[in-house]
Amino acid sequence: MIRFILRRLGWSLLVLWFVATVTFFGSLRVGDPVVTLAGPHASARDRAFIRHFYHLDEPPIRQYAHYMGNLVKGDLGRSFRYRQPVSALIAVRLPRTLLLGAMTIAFELALGILAGTIAALRRGTRTESLVLGATFVGISTPTFLSGKLFLFIVAYQWGWFPIGGYGDTALSHVWHGILPAVTIGLLGTAWQARLVRGELVEVLQSDYVRTARAKGLSPAAVVVKHALRNALLPVLTSLGLSFGALFSGAIVTEAIFAWPGLGRLAFEAITGMDLPVMMGTVLLASTGILVGNLLTDLLYAALDPRIRRG
Repeated sequence: MIRFILRRLGWSLLVLWFVATVTFFGSLRVGDPVVTLAGPHASARDRAFIRHFYHLDEPPIRQYAHYMGNLVKGDLGRSFRYRQPVSALIAVRLPRTLLLGAMTIAFELALGILAGTIAALRRGTRTESLVLGATFVGISTPTFLSGKLFLFIVAYQWGWFPIGGYGDTALSHVWHGILPAVTIGLLGTAWQARLVRGELVEVLQSDYVRTARAKGLSPAAVVVKHALRNALLPVLTSLGLSFGALFSGAIVTEAIFAWPGLGRLAFEAITGMDLPVMMGTVLLASTGILVGNLLTDLLYAALDPRIRRG
């Protein structure tokens, strides 16, 4: 098991190095950040000073070596826009996005498992068709469209939730995060519902479920204690693969709902050509995805020894 973990960690570090390298050299082709930093009316002397301060006057290879050296020390650079260390900006924004991510996962699990279970138990009925139709809508609707609709109808027209922002207290943080979490979680909820339905339909036809029914157990006990417990394993392990969708959805959703998290920081960095922040958020998102995949691999390995030996 230890060798398996070390092997996965080694691959994860290699992927992070590759992401950092591609992101760095890709940032060299998006334009001259000095124009954004100095403004259109800056003198040549001011622009030269900015280039030297941010090491932009050095060859690309030396810039890359400087960037990787700082990265190893945990230094992600300084923001062009905020004039602050990128790590400090991320430290403030990251907990807010983690809160939104936790609410999103809770929403996906609660509604996805419930809808999938209902569809499996009501197989061949209009209820199943309704659930499958709703999941098709959830999968097909872009995040920016569902976010705009929720913001205009549910928050503005009906006034059920705040239009945007973050709030001042812990309870208001959760209250302000409900609509953004639902917006991000629509796609994941639809996939979870379909996955639960498919797994549960298969499990309900297995021999040990028939045996449980033959013993006289109630239908609820058969579903909860025997069928649903086995059907949920693929759902739990699939959560590790959803971190990429969570972050990409957070970029759009946080911008729509003015949620001051990591996604909005990344959106502002992209629109404002804040290259250090852009590279830092991409690297952090990649780390989150790799951690999620690593946890998924470890869970699979703990349940199936063949994976550890493979």
